[in-house]
Amino acid sequence: MLLEMRDIRKSFTAGPVLHGVDFSVEAGEIHALIGHNGAGKSTLMKTLAGNFADYSGQIVIEGRDCVLHTPAEALGQGVAIIYQDFALVPDLSVAANIALGREPKGAFPGLMPHRALRTRSAREAALLGIDLPMDTPIRRLGVAAQQLTEIVRACSQDVRILVMDEPTARLAPAERAHLFAVMRRMGRERGVGIIYISHFLDEVRDIADRVTVMRDGRVVETNAASRYTVDDLAQLLVGHTDIVLDQAPDRRVAKQKPLGPTMLELDQLAVAGRPGVTLSVAAGEIVGLAGLVGSGRTRLARAMVGDVVSEGVLRVDGRAVTRRSPQRSAAAGLVMVPEDRKISGLALAASIEANMEATALGTSLSRMGIVRRARQRQVVDGLIRSFRIHPPVREKPVGTLSGGNAQKVLLARAVAARPRAMILDQPTAGVDIGAKAELHKLIVLAAAEGAAVVLISDDLDEILGLADRVVVMTEGVAGPPIARADLDRAKLLSAISRVSQTAA
Repeated sequence: MLLEMRDIRKSFTAGPVLHGVDFSVEAGEIHALIGHNGAGKSTLMKTLAGNFADYSGQIVIEGRDCVLHTPAEALGQGVAIIYQDFALVPDLSVAANIALGREPKGAFPGLMPHRALRTRSAREAALLGIDLPMDTPIRRLGVAAQQLTEIVRACSQDVRILVMDEPTARLAPAERAHLFAVMRRMGRERGVGIIYISHFLDEVRDIADRVTVMRDGRVVETNAASRYTVDDLAQLLVGHTDIVLDQAPDRRVAKQKPLGPTMLELDQLAVAGRPGVTLSVAAGEIVGLAGLVGSGRTRLARAMVGDVVSEGVLRVDGRAVTRRSPQRSAAAGLVMVPEDRKISGLALAASIEANMEATALGTSLSRMGIVRRARQRQVVDGLIRSFRIHPPVREKPVGTLSGGNAQKVLLARAVAARPRAMILDQPTAGVDIGAKAELHKLIVLAAAEGAAVVLISDDLDEILGLADRVVVMTEGVAGPPIARADLDRAKLLSAISRVSQTAA
């Protein structure tokens, strides 16, 4: 056995989180670890990664009893972890991030052989079949490319056990398939044991050799993946059978009100170097933006709220937003939930309450510049209940929440502002099946209450389940909107592939 974790226990100030967990991985095995947000998956893996010196229990790697009290000790035993929230240096290049901590030595002390570093990093990426722009700073990459950079960095070290926390949450279907091929090759050719954490149960069923289900800090069951259906896994996650599976609600049934007037309008809105986009979204309408990673969806979204420089006209409720910036856009009634909650979305050191009120202070939570504290507490408590944020404590720092709960805080903050228009970029990435269904309902509700919604998602079923119309993008070019009634999953995937091939 490559790895055995026996009777692992870990407590925080609020109480115990892991209650005697047993977990194992064989060489070359892909072992999926699943559970709702807050089930203890990430805490167990951070224990393996040496992040907690105060755990109890036994960790055995290749027959050796190991005490892992620091990340350096874990890495020395061949353990690497790719977190859901990346640990990259934004201002360094892709090549420098891949080589971080193991840079090649120069001819003289203090000198960095940049050409050798770049060549080695490119070679390490090529061994995994991954092509990345080695000279580009990380901050200029999309989330998917950042994810691939993390994978190359982890795999370029002498790794025996690789932990991947939600690695496909922000990858398009083609990138997911590529990643799975890389994972299988690592196991088959190098004997690496992979621990795969994911909320995509169909992927778990397809990629994993074994599955362990956790709930409330305990292991519920471990068995061969082939013995489960997706329904079986979903029922084990929640402990009962009356569940809502990982499916978006059918908008044809959910939507009861007719669409209102145009609420969000783009008139030749263009990011530097790309053609202008013309698009209108009505009050109560959800328009999906589909496309491959790098197609320009997120850059267009950031241009809408003024986070990147753009030309052209943008109107909210008929009024042009000039000198666009995130603050002016929010004041006009346009808010965005960004894809990268760690860097551009949330203040991790601040409380749930402080994060939720950040956008709404200028609208629903203040009057003539005076903050209404009683109203503030009422709204925050209501959002915590509605979004089922755990733990339900408004003073809790967001940085201590699980990834899924942090995502719910981000969406709740947007809803708190009662916007006229919302841009949601990968709003359910990394969220468990129950929370995902809840977020879908809240998105539909926001549209039903009159908001115009632009939804960016790599989950084709999410796009098809929620959107009234779909726009396929490639290299910054937006195709004509397609009515939901004219699409199914095969047609949408074909449209994305066809447009991509035409652009190539």
